[in-house]
Amino acid sequence: MSARAFSLPIRAFSRPQIAQQAERYTCRRCLHASSQPRAQAEAAETTDSPAPTSTSDPSYEPTLTFAQRGYALSKSDRLVKRVLPHNVRPQLLQHVEPAMLQGREREAVEKMHKHHEIVGVVVRTGKMDKTVSVRVAGQRYEPRIGKYFADHTTHLVHDPNNSLAQGDVVSLHRLRVSSAVHHVVASIVTPFGTPIASRPPIPSPEERLAAYKAARLPKLHRRTLRREAAMGSAAAIAELKAMGLDPGAGVAPGAGETVGTEKGAGKKRTPAKGALLGSKGQKLPEGVLPGGKHEVGKIDARAKHNKEATVKRQEKAGENLREAQEVQKGLDGQGLEGR
Repeated sequence: MSARAFSLPIRAFSRPQIAQQAERYTCRRCLHASSQPRAQAEAAETTDSPAPTSTSDPSYEPTLTFAQRGYALSKSDRLVKRVLPHNVRPQLLQHVEPAMLQGREREAVEKMHKHHEIVGVVVRTGKMDKTVSVRVAGQRYEPRIGKYFADHTTHLVHDPNNSLAQGDVVSLHRLRVSSAVHHVVASIVTPFGTPIASRPPIPSPEERLAAYKAARLPKLHRRTLRREAAMGSAAAIAELKAMGLDPGAGVAPGAGETVGTEKGAGKKRTPAKGALLGSKGQKLPEGVLPGGKHEVGKIDARAKHNKEATVKRQEKAGENLREAQEVQKGLDGQGLEGR
């Protein structure tokens, strides 16, 4: 009996010998970015790039002292280095380079711990000025199953210069801007559509701190001027009037503010004329306390007065109790219940 000849299935001849590779899936962001010619993007970067300044010079180093660098700092860096007389919010200092700060602000930054990076996708823009919605991926724990599931959280994020577009992948910093906005954009990780160079720049942590101090310093200066004007400083009064501000009611050079102050403030007062507190070695009239209102009596007289007042309160309480019991008996006789 002859052996069976080798045979091939018919489907081997019906299809081409070389298998066609499946088309690779390209996401919408990559497809949109690759469709723009590179020359157009380079031209936009060249056209929209800011003019060279001292800060763009590679040798510019704001962390050095003036003796080491030999040139003036920019306005933003000068504001960052100024120390405010009050504490600054930690969220404004957390991401600033410690070498840019001085005094207690630098010590506060060195003691802080950097929080983890927050990365999300812009899902909504244009609803509010300088505010976008960013979706941040996360996990949700299901207690009934005892497992974590993929979930997301949507945050309102402050965009100072309206630099973001829908679809951008961005990095966030924590910063309370309002009651509903608790994050600010830090940088664009992956742009969607328009190149980063063609958009308004995103402020750095140092620029955010400089903007805060630029708005805060004039207020502190006006507060100091008002305090000096209330003490009668002629220079402070003149400067406030030059600003178009009211130095205070009744304020004049050499005479401080008198409205709203305690009667007799700044004058020598005796116990009979309203002295509030006694001082060491102070001589008081006979039978007068430092307040000048209460006479000093004997201990027996005060004790007798206090005891009589206590007896009166106890008698009044007894009368109230007897009256309440009589009312309760009347209600019980009528078949009613009192509260």
